[in-house]
Amino acid sequence: MKNNHQRVPRGDVQGWSEGATRRNTEFLMSVRTDQLTGAGVALTLTVRDCPPTADDWHKLRRAWELRMRRSGMARLHWVTEWQRRGVPHLHCALWFEDRYDIACAVDHWVAVAGAYGAGHRGQHGRIIDGPVGWFQYLAKHAARGVKHYQRTAD
Repeated sequence: MKNNHQRVPRGDVQGWSEGATRRNTEFLMSVRTDQLTGAGVALTLTVRDCPPTADDWHKLRRAWELRMRRSGMARLHWVTEWQRRGVPHLHCALWFEDRYDIACAVDHWVAVAGAYGAGHRGQHGRIIDGPVGWFQYLAKHAARGVKHYQRTAD
């Protein structure tokens, strides 16, 4: 059997690949909502200024994720997308075992991303209310293909 995978040269990331988009959609659709316990929130976390490198963005996200784990986060799904002005932002769904805590997540983001102009007013959070809330999150992110402006750095 021949591998028909479309190969592209390694180098600077230029946005989402078709494979990454497909795998993200497959994951989102694989979630068993009857086993999705806890209190979920959907967040959009932004910065005003673009971190200088992809590594800086990665460190920022990892620092926030570590703070969230220390605060009792039970699970997390996240994607990085691009604003029209060329600055990354984070979409995520996270769950705590026993509480809806948008303020905790936003406070920690502003603390770690403040150097890049993150402020409370630039963040958005909503409760994921059971399976219906999860499917609303799913529909938003699964519907975006590889050519969607938020998934390409062009």
